[in-house]
Amino acid sequence: MAAGQRDIPVLLQPGSGATVRAPGEFLYLKFADREIQAIITGQDGTQSRVKMVTGDFTKPAGGVSEIELVNPDTGNPCAVVVTVGDGEFDRKIIQGEVTITPGIRGADGQFVDDTRSTVRLRVAIGNIEPREYVAGDLVSTTVLDERNFLQPTWLPDNRLLLHAYQNGDEGEYRLITSDGQATSPTLLGQGPGVVIGPELWLPANENVLGTTWVVYKVYDVATLQFRRTVLTDLLGRTASGGPKLDAAEFFRDHLYQVQENKVFKIDLAGQVVGVIDYAADLGFQSDVAIALVRNGVLHISRTSNTWGSSLRVYDPGTLARLDASESQVSGVPSSLAAVMDREKDYVIRGYDNSFDDTSDIEAYALEDITITASGSVTSCAGGGFLKSSPIDTQAEIYTQRLDDGRVLMSGEILRAALEIYTGRYMPANYLDYVYRVRAENLNGISPRTVDSGGKSFLAAGIPDDASGTFPQTLEITLREGLL
Repeated sequence: MAAGQRDIPVLLQPGSGATVRAPGEFLYLKFADREIQAIITGQDGTQSRVKMVTGDFTKPAGGVSEIELVNPDTGNPCAVVVTVGDGEFDRKIIQGEVTITPGIRGADGQFVDDTRSTVRLRVAIGNIEPREYVAGDLVSTTVLDERNFLQPTWLPDNRLLLHAYQNGDEGEYRLITSDGQATSPTLLGQGPGVVIGPELWLPANENVLGTTWVVYKVYDVATLQFRRTVLTDLLGRTASGGPKLDAAEFFRDHLYQVQENKVFKIDLAGQVVGVIDYAADLGFQSDVAIALVRNGVLHISRTSNTWGSSLRVYDPGTLARLDASESQVSGVPSSLAAVMDREKDYVIRGYDNSFDDTSDIEAYALEDITITASGSVTSCAGGGFLKSSPIDTQAEIYTQRLDDGRVLMSGEILRAALEIYTGRYMPANYLDYVYRVRAENLNGISPRTVDSGGKSFLAAGIPDDASGTFPQTLEITLREGLL
């Protein structure tokens, strides 16, 4: 590419535009899989509006100062690459060599590597009664048949890690797996931790050359295999005492680690870059029990009146105190510990049930939601640790129990199956990951195969709208990034 010319990639959302500020003499549309609109503001203030497809070139008399690119497709995003520059530009002759590699097209028009694989799911629908919750309502309860396991760490794939609350000292963990089992993994942390990408970080105190520091024991989040230790410059709790570790949170490349009445902001290299003195902000001595981020707001609170007078909210970047009206949580009862479920908009809190010597883990909705149906989840049969609830779906479906006990379901069958399978709600663009479905029966056809070829269902305009009787087996071909 000649000097003074540069490629600018832009992703246009459905029916929306994006502004590119790049001075030059010409505009060339290098890539777009559909027609777009360009509103060009010249360096002399004049405006021109043109429709463009890949390969189109324009050199307005007033030059180029700013371009507003508009995607007229209201259903799909559009990936665009424009070239803006000075001088001459000629792309009429193409030279080079062509190599062919497997690829698939997403809804934004781009080719991506073919990472498709097929999952074979036996889908059964149990509860077909819709349930509606308002913000603050209890959605589900998990009961662990042991006391003191109160501090939850959210894990992906519908799992929870519970730490035994022992005043911040070394404690055991229990892992609640996606199939409802409870196991006792060997982990070296001393409190609840955080998930950072593919890793689980658990805080602990460790003596290094005669001084005790807070460290993080880093594990693979899927297998819980130990990877490494990250040393921080935060002084830890010694055998003779000192501040104990408690709640932890993660947001935008920083950990928020509680030590009694303070919350320390720590970068991933282990350096403390800020601190919140909660007791000073509260006006009296009190320890932090909960630290969580929702909608870009950091919430910290003590044990009692969790979301009442003890709640303080902060900007997680600057750590500046925010007005109480900025709070993004409401209606959740007090507890010794709580954590955000990142796959569902829930707060999960733990407490001791002294009546039957159990630890109760409850999930509370933070927005109004409707659960349309639930898939059955096998309860713990072996260890007797856990009683679990069915896995819910928010898919827009209609269900009816037939005389033979089977369930007739119509509507967003794929979304329902994937949500029950993963234990989390699907993103709005989940059909951009689906390429093929084979079902035992759909829309009265047995078997039924729907194949979009090299395009995703979203790119091909194939809706998630069908009917079938369940239980039945679905084979769904997806590219990576959804499960």
